[in-house]
Amino acid sequence: MTDGALIIRIDAARAERLRPFAEAAGLSVEEYALDVLRRAVEQPGLEEADSPWNGSPARVVQDNGFGEDAEAYADELDRIAEEALRTGGIPFEVLQARLRNLGQPR
Repeated sequence: MTDGALIIRIDAARAERLRPFAEAAGLSVEEYALDVLRRAVEQPGLEEADSPWNGSPARVVQDNGFGEDAEAYADELDRIAEEALRTGGIPFEVLQARLRNLGQPR
């Protein structure tokens, strides 16, 4: 790598998760991943207070503000997102009902 280039490896499972988005954008997985990284660091309107991808560690929170474990909450959000991708989403009425109790104790 005498030209200063950096090689990033993406595991097969992550590449497969990127593939549908890449195909929808008309790009290869490699091109799509590069585009995602480019947009993350060159996002217009990025405020000075925001933390761009500059090597700073992400802030770790102990809960999500509702007294829930942050990791469990993130896992639940991932499960919901993966289900939506697999099934094509949820009916608006179901979304509306979920939004009514957003932030309420469970």
